[in-house]
Amino acid sequence: MRSRFLIVPVISFSLVFFSCSREHRKDNIESYFTEQADSLLTSKITYAKGFDAYYWEGITKLVIYHPKLSQVVIGEYYLAEKDITERFRDTSNLITIPVDSVALFSATQLNAFDKLGLLDKIVGVSESKYITNEVVKKKISDGSIIELAGSGNFYVEKTLTVGPSIVFYSPYKVTEKHPLEITKIPLIPFYDYFETDPIGRAEWIKFTALFFGKEKEADSIFNEIVTAYQYYQKLAGQASTRPTVFSDKYFNGQWFIPGGQSYIARLFADAGADYLWSSDPHSASFPLDYEVVFGKAYNADFWRIVGSYGDTPSYEGLEAENGLYKHFYAFQKKQVIYCNARESAYFETGPLEPHLILADLIKAFHPEVLPDYEPKYYKQLP
Repeated sequence: MRSRFLIVPVISFSLVFFSCSREHRKDNIESYFTEQADSLLTSKITYAKGFDAYYWEGITKLVIYHPKLSQVVIGEYYLAEKDITERFRDTSNLITIPVDSVALFSATQLNAFDKLGLLDKIVGVSESKYITNEVVKKKISDGSIIELAGSGNFYVEKTLTVGPSIVFYSPYKVTEKHPLEITKIPLIPFYDYFETDPIGRAEWIKFTALFFGKEKEADSIFNEIVTAYQYYQKLAGQASTRPTVFSDKYFNGQWFIPGGQSYIARLFADAGADYLWSSDPHSASFPLDYEVVFGKAYNADFWRIVGSYGDTPSYEGLEAENGLYKHFYAFQKKQVIYCNARESAYFETGPLEPHLILADLIKAFHPEVLPDYEPKYYKQLP
């Protein structure tokens, strides 16, 4: 547990909270929480860097941080059940839980709703053609879930008609005004994809759970993820070798390389491999010329690729795509690790299964460690 800030010490008249509800209806919950909550409150969020949650007497204070400036708060919300929230002034950052409906504007958020048994709460989505969850696809087909955004456009009138209680969205530009702000529906930024710790990214299941009173279920699921991840990580640490690895492909005149502090770089390290750009300071991908990548990675042991392939991927297909690929040692030794993102629902389900992604990579790098394991996401190109 960690504490991101101190809260003003407890004031003795907390019992006032339970009386004079009409007067408290005029109060601001932020001021009330700050004045009366215990100054020693600590967040129960242990791995994720993008948010904290503080609990006190039926109220949850949710703090969301700037994804690149960790100490900068970009959003605060107060969540409580109706008998508490009705005592306070109705504001955009006061949310009554459990929430009865939600619109999701990223398919990566669907898996948490699936695991928590909350798919029936979803009334709107975006880019439905990319969704792989069969239950959600059926709901879209029968009209119980409506598409509210697509191709970068948000359908304001349709969103107002559907009327979700809240919207989860994944903003790529933190300061950019969202087109749906005009609806006055609470827009909750969901920044899980900025987490570079695979376990930290999975901890965002707790974020989802806060809005639906599913904290216990989320804790149980998350604890199982942590236990499994750490088990596989320990296994990888017992391997006698550490192969070298590089990632991704040449695209539109550039090769976008994952930074040394990125999510995939962390997975490589935990899987017992040496990522060739591990000393790089970036947490996101950055562009390099082909010659630079080849000069450093031509003799790497493994090459990792993620893509959405229409046909079964193959070495012949890679060579047809770019004849220069055949000069890499990993290509010649048939040690390309690929993930068919469309087939495996990698982006939709992977964030909450980092232990399986880790096991997949260990199976490739150190097959002797997991001889009977069947990979789910990453497989060696046959």
